[in-house]
Amino acid sequence: MASPASKDALLAELDRVVRETLAYFEGAGRVTAARVDRWHARDVLMHFIYFHDATAWGFQSAALGGPPWPLPTDADGINEVCRRLREHESFDELLTQVRQAHARLGRAVQNAPDIDKPCFRRTNGEFVTGRQRLEVLARHWAEHVRELQTAARA
Repeated sequence: MASPASKDALLAELDRVVRETLAYFEGAGRVTAARVDRWHARDVLMHFIYFHDATAWGFQSAALGGPPWPLPTDADGINEVCRRLREHESFDELLTQVRQAHARLGRAVQNAPDIDKPCFRRTNGEFVTGRQRLEVLARHWAEHVRELQTAARA
């Protein structure tokens, strides 16, 4: 059985995916009219900001001995709230916020004494570790970009 990836390796993979994602949104993603379900590229950026920040909050809470960060509702509900709160912001402002959220998350991960500690609690009560969040974020960002690219070709 392979040993789990180190904190540095997980963060390096997430950094790589975020760089690729930002390159997409600085180019084709900025002008695409593609949608995945009801979400446009701008909506996806707004979603990234919240979930990166919420993950950082979870890491920080766990590092301080606090509880896992609770998600207030399902992803669609969170996405709609984020979309409404940020709908007036420019694409450039959203990209800046994504970069800032990623930097905050990176610092929170580096300061985390144990990434295998629960840092997130879903609405169904399920706990998610920091390691699981990092793995999911990297896959999730890449998946969203692929879905938008596929929708743009359709």
